[in-house]
Amino acid sequence: MPKTYRTAIAALIGTLSFSAAHAAGFYTGANVGASDIQGLGGSASAGIYAGYAIDSWFSVEAGYNRLGRWSGSDQGQPYTNVINNVDVSLTAGPRFGRRLRVYGRLGFVDWSTIGTSGGGEHRVTGRSAQNDILEELHQEFYGLGVSYRLRPHIGLRLEYRIYRAMAVNGHDLDINSVLLGATYHFG
Repeated sequence: MPKTYRTAIAALIGTLSFSAAHAAGFYTGANVGASDIQGLGGSASAGIYAGYAIDSWFSVEAGYNRLGRWSGSDQGQPYTNVINNVDVSLTAGPRFGRRLRVYGRLGFVDWSTIGTSGGGEHRVTGRSAQNDILEELHQEFYGLGVSYRLRPHIGLRLEYRIYRAMAVNGHDLDINSVLLGATYHFG
């Protein structure tokens, strides 16, 4: 094998090893954005997250998000929903150089919603009762995102998420969220 090929292969292996080592480790962060529910409109959202980058391709993450607050009326009764969630997800995607990463996200949400209906406040978790505003509360979600490291420990990310098949008053809805996050990478 010619020397130039050996040199190129050694450089490629060294670059991949450096990227993987640079990407591995714990991180935490916060995000802000906007969420939209079909038929109910948009609302501001915010959240926090923490995760572990297994290597330059994969990471595991957990987060808490307040997806927003919506008000409406059902059969003449006013209601307000404040939709919060706790999620666990896996991200996978390539890293371009040491700073830029494009990824997909697949996760599971455990909904926890506080709402008012007919003047009374109630908290909904798990599968709700017949009169609650949300019926099916355990759902999967997915998203696409891009992250960029500004400094060795500081990064930004922009992500689009879709939460599917959430039943509100018997009607399946989607929640679409756009989130801008700031991340601190340990180590």
